[in-house]
Amino acid sequence: MTTAAELATRLTEWTVATMEAAERHHLPGWRLPRAFAGHEVGADVRADVCFTLTHLAEAGVAEVGGRDLDEVLVGLLGGVDGSSTHTFFSYRIAETLRRAGPFGGNPLVAGLSDAQRHELEVAVDSSDWLELLDAGVLPRNYAAVLARCEQGRLDLGLTDDTTRLDALTGRVAEVLGENPRRALDDSNDRVGRYDIYTADVWLFCQPLAPRIGPVWADGLRAALDLVATVGARDGSAVAWGRSVGDLAAALTLELGALAVADGHDPDRAGLWLRRAADAAETVMAGFDPDGVSTAHRHRNQDGYRGPARRLQLTFDLLGKVAWAAGALQRCPADLVAAPVAEAYPDGEAWVPFEDARPAGAWAHRSTGADLVVPFVGITRSHYLPAPVQPGTWEVPIDRDLPTWTPLVTAGLGRYTAGGLPTSVEHGPRSLTATWDGYPVSGRGLDGDDPGPPLEGTRTARLTVEGRSLVLDDHLTFAQAPRTVSLAVPEVAERPLCVEWECGTGHATTTVTVDGLAEWRTPTSELARVHQIDLDPGTDLRYRARVTPLLRVGSTEPDHHYSRSLYGPMADRVVVGPPPVGWRAQGGATRFRDCDLLHLHWPEWLAFDDLAAHEAIIAELADHDVPVVWTAHNLTPHQKRPEAFDAIYAAWAAAARGVIHHSAWGEALMRERYAFSPECLHEVIPHGHFGGLWADAGLPDRAEAERRLGLPPAPLRIGVVGAPRAEKLVQEVLDGVAASGRDDVQLVCWSLGDDDVVPDDPRIAVASRYEMVHPAAYATRLAACDVLALVFSPDGEMLATGAGADAVGLGLPVLRSDWGYLVETLGDAGIAAGHTATSIAATLDGLTPDVLAAAREAALVRREAVAWDRLAPRTADLFDAVVLARHD
Repeated sequence: MTTAAELATRLTEWTVATMEAAERHHLPGWRLPRAFAGHEVGADVRADVCFTLTHLAEAGVAEVGGRDLDEVLVGLLGGVDGSSTHTFFSYRIAETLRRAGPFGGNPLVAGLSDAQRHELEVAVDSSDWLELLDAGVLPRNYAAVLARCEQGRLDLGLTDDTTRLDALTGRVAEVLGENPRRALDDSNDRVGRYDIYTADVWLFCQPLAPRIGPVWADGLRAALDLVATVGARDGSAVAWGRSVGDLAAALTLELGALAVADGHDPDRAGLWLRRAADAAETVMAGFDPDGVSTAHRHRNQDGYRGPARRLQLTFDLLGKVAWAAGALQRCPADLVAAPVAEAYPDGEAWVPFEDARPAGAWAHRSTGADLVVPFVGITRSHYLPAPVQPGTWEVPIDRDLPTWTPLVTAGLGRYTAGGLPTSVEHGPRSLTATWDGYPVSGRGLDGDDPGPPLEGTRTARLTVEGRSLVLDDHLTFAQAPRTVSLAVPEVAERPLCVEWECGTGHATTTVTVDGLAEWRTPTSELARVHQIDLDPGTDLRYRARVTPLLRVGSTEPDHHYSRSLYGPMADRVVVGPPPVGWRAQGGATRFRDCDLLHLHWPEWLAFDDLAAHEAIIAELADHDVPVVWTAHNLTPHQKRPEAFDAIYAAWAAAARGVIHHSAWGEALMRERYAFSPECLHEVIPHGHFGGLWADAGLPDRAEAERRLGLPPAPLRIGVVGAPRAEKLVQEVLDGVAASGRDDVQLVCWSLGDDDVVPDDPRIAVASRYEMVHPAAYATRLAACDVLALVFSPDGEMLATGAGADAVGLGLPVLRSDWGYLVETLGDAGIAAGHTATSIAATLDGLTPDVLAAAREAALVRREAVAWDRLAPRTADLFDAVVLARHD
């Protein structure tokens, strides 16, 4: 588990390493390029590089790339172009200089020429932007930006007149204090532009807090409450609107660091440290090895942060990480991050942004469902009332592409049910919103006149049912429009099951959109769009039930058992590598992409290392990833109870669900190990492997004989599979030798080291076990009329795959009285005991009728244990475990 000190160190070291990588690849000798991939590099990049280095210096870093950090800063500051440095970048240059003291005598400028010093004085002065702020051209939060510029000039001694700063901070206090809910509508026309800046403005104003007064502390608490409620598992503070993606994660990192460093939310310090750590992982995962952000590759940012600002965004993010690292150094070093379940607790809330209008956000987080729906006053794609949760619910960024809201065309216009609703009603696990009129779709941020809305109404009810989100939509129009459709986007690698209901004429389809730039989001690419296209009318109703497929990390995704099971579940489950163990992929963020771990053979995860197993179990619990264990074995075949009993016991205690292949096996398993009272146990038989061997090239019996060089035999008995301590191969060999029949032939490919082959011509094959190609194994099975599965009834095995081979090919089985075989084979098994004497007696009394009846029973059993019958039961258990994991 992460401590504050560990996170601070990691962030500092990572930022230094990333800055050094950027210097090696793109900024040799800290020379900033004038162009980068077809775009001019502006003064903003230089300011952000300086600011990042400043935060590193404040965090105790003295060198970068083997050079003195301040020496690097002097070189960068000497290249500042004052006239092109303004607003955000003015205060960043000012605060870079301020660390070393007042401007006069500042060691960072002492060696610069008069002309260079003049450029710096011009750079930190953005007073000429006040006219644009007064004219309403700039968003209202720019009052805080210009206030920080003035504060910087005052701190540097470049002015001693506080008149402008007092006016600006008074203006900031007025803007921040006008809404009693402390939520900032950042638009100048009061359209209701609530987004990431509703929270970010309070963090941004922290250096101005003493001048702003008590409203700042109130606002910061409101911002923390907002992000605690709507924040996403990937660290996104706010997942809709502008500046989301990695910037939203960076905001959570900064807010979390500030909260724990300065005690702003002491009751939730562990929560904020976990949120900060999760956000840090997202930001760090979003960089290439060359030190440049990947925010524009295979994903998009909103328009004003497009590819032209790629380098600026890179160093903006690095500066935020460096600042957070320094803040975390002020925390109690031993503060520990809360587990995921505590950091993202279940809950549901309507978060109002205003008292007078129904502006707000609906946040729902429960076992199996996690989403936020904004209700704000913009009709661009990333502000519409659509569910957002990075990794599952995503929408196109900054487009005229409505999702989860109807796209209506009439006349020459495109309309949607966006903007602030007329009313909102919040109920348990549901929310109903109404709109009067359909505004023009794709309306921008400020100042545009989109024209009148289309006359009509929309009533939309969103309900969470288990893991599904259900939309019930009712649309009315004064006149039938030309088209009415609704699109549900699907994130790559997170497929959705979308079920439509509509009582009037319609068509549904799924459209592939991966690779199309317009369907990218700030965090990923959208792969498909599920669409309903309605026959136009004046009164339309439809329902969409949308269920994300479960993301299952399997410890053995490539085993033939797993492939047979997971294929028929493809409509409900996406299977990938596990987040733990030697197969793990995806780095530190992999846990949030895994809803459940499917454990097969525990020993294959960390072998006989109990401490490693316990660490894996603790990590899964910390990240709230439940475990479903398919109990193939009671203990590993190695028979080392001193090593493996404790390992199996640890996994038993951790499991939230266990699949047993027989009721007999369940009883044995539960007698040996202690399971949690909340653990769900389900008996789901082992599926048959008939299709697997057919696909491998199953020949007929005669061809199999030819390939194997076997002499003809009326009745051929086969022994296949690996030797096991419980597998009584010697008794089968001796039983055949003791039989009085002359029409039987034994083929055995399962000899163990201690087995002795009798001198008997009826034993046509007796070879040591070795792994063979599937086609060779299928040929061996095809040559047999009966399989002999003789296991000790008192052993420690729970199942055998050879039984699945026999059932899959409709082969009768000579079986012992082992509980697993008795239960799972039923009448397909012919009782033969487990001694040479009983086996010989069974062979001597075996009649064609008995064989025929067993063969027929095997075929019946094959239908019962077909994978397409078993897979839904497995998926049902997965669902049940995920939905119950916090109960």
